[in-house]
Amino acid sequence: MAGGRGRRGGACEWLCSVRRRTWVAVVCGCIFVLLYAFQDSPEMVVCGCDWKVKTEERVAKYLPSLMAQENPSTKRTILEEAEASHPSLALSFLVGQEKRGLRCHNTPGLFSVRHNNEVWQKAVIKGVTFLIYGAYFDQREVEKGAAVRVLVVADSPNPPLPICHLWYEDDLTPTASTAEKIDYLHWQDRVSGAWLPYLVTCRAGHDLRGVPRVAALVGHSCGPATNALRIHQEEEVPKRDLALCHKFLFDPTQDYSKRLVEWLEAARAWGVDEVTLYEASVHPNVRAVLRYYENEEFIQVLPWRSPGDQPSLGHLYRALYDTQRYTLFTAENIPYTDCLLRHVATHRFIAVWDMDEFIVPTKESSLPAMMAATQVLAHKQGQHPTSYLAPCTYYFDDEAEEATEDLPEYLHLMRHVTRTVKMAPPRVFTKAVHDTSRALGLHAHYALLNLKGPIDRSRDLYYLYPATEGYLGHYRPKCQGEDQTECQEMYRPYLTRDTTMWKYRPEVTKRTKAVLESLGLLP
Repeated sequence: MAGGRGRRGGACEWLCSVRRRTWVAVVCGCIFVLLYAFQDSPEMVVCGCDWKVKTEERVAKYLPSLMAQENPSTKRTILEEAEASHPSLALSFLVGQEKRGLRCHNTPGLFSVRHNNEVWQKAVIKGVTFLIYGAYFDQREVEKGAAVRVLVVADSPNPPLPICHLWYEDDLTPTASTAEKIDYLHWQDRVSGAWLPYLVTCRAGHDLRGVPRVAALVGHSCGPATNALRIHQEEEVPKRDLALCHKFLFDPTQDYSKRLVEWLEAARAWGVDEVTLYEASVHPNVRAVLRYYENEEFIQVLPWRSPGDQPSLGHLYRALYDTQRYTLFTAENIPYTDCLLRHVATHRFIAVWDMDEFIVPTKESSLPAMMAATQVLAHKQGQHPTSYLAPCTYYFDDEAEEATEDLPEYLHLMRHVTRTVKMAPPRVFTKAVHDTSRALGLHAHYALLNLKGPIDRSRDLYYLYPATEGYLGHYRPKCQGEDQTECQEMYRPYLTRDTTMWKYRPEVTKRTKAVLESLGLLP
């Protein structure tokens, strides 16, 4: 009996041990599943719909009819007007979710998006605030697969990697894709307490689902989103040659309407296909010019507002950007990079310069012709540049041609054909044309990033030779910089007459006059 009890006791102990191990295994398995569900997995995961959110009663009752109302002056619906006025809000998608009556908890509705102001959407990720400007589809990296780039500012010098939620056509739930990198978009050091610009890259996969239509940044896979961006994706085959980008216009007191018209007409004459500008606050006459060229479909005007707690008041923009230079140089990289990413699939090159600047081809008859010839030469030398930099020469304001009937006073570019012989040093005050097959992030003077990573100045930059390729004409009252000693000694005394800009003088003069007359801007 004792032996029997011993055997039964051993069997019981063994059975209990097995049960304990089984229970531990079950518990560990559950913990593993929970951890897996909430981890920031690098793989793309199609999210489930754990619960649904019901559309509010008044939203369901009134939203469809409100969005369908038509603006009599434009013949567009309120939905179309609202979406056109925002650079990236996925308004059609959000309204569609509300119309469904029920939406998944991880798919935002129209009123769950958190807006910082008219152009920025907000996400708080691991304690860091991201303000989000735009999202862009990029399929240039064939081996890695298509990417979605998201342009943001963050209130941290070291922001965490977010997760992209992507909605494909007719998706009810998002696909979660952990960002593979977040690139700093600035040439100056990171400063705590500032809104710093970054470019987030997430992969959209190699599958056959097509192009994702909407993106959001979140902190945890399959969690709720407080932002929703339509993903910009335009393609043109064959690509056009050259688009021109200008940063935000921010001074409502200055009427530079005449100068803007001439600048745009000169750009068109020299081969620019399209111009993108960003409007913060402008003089009424300048606004009239912008609307005119928008209707012509020669320019695209996108709204601009300062991010975060920076002022977005018309008469404070200039005070902000003229006195807070770090803020200006930080902010302007957003529109430059936005303009690039909007054109990677439509244009071979984009250029970045201001209204008082113009890249002048020395021998070729157009800017695209200059770029084609220069690119061939660079390739023969074993170079594959990202940015082609034009050295700077000055056309001083007080060196103007006398105004005549066929060279009227309001023409600035055409009346300034005397420039400095000396060019600024190669790495100073240049402006560039960028190869859209390579560039990824820009600042005012050259690319900061390309598809391989940070720019290598010795490998990725090409300096145009002024005598045979091109240069930057800078139309200013004086040289750049606070100290004008060098200007007075090295630039001012040595001038030359250069009428290259007169190549298209008849066309530019005629069209500028016609536009100004049609807008009532000439006496």
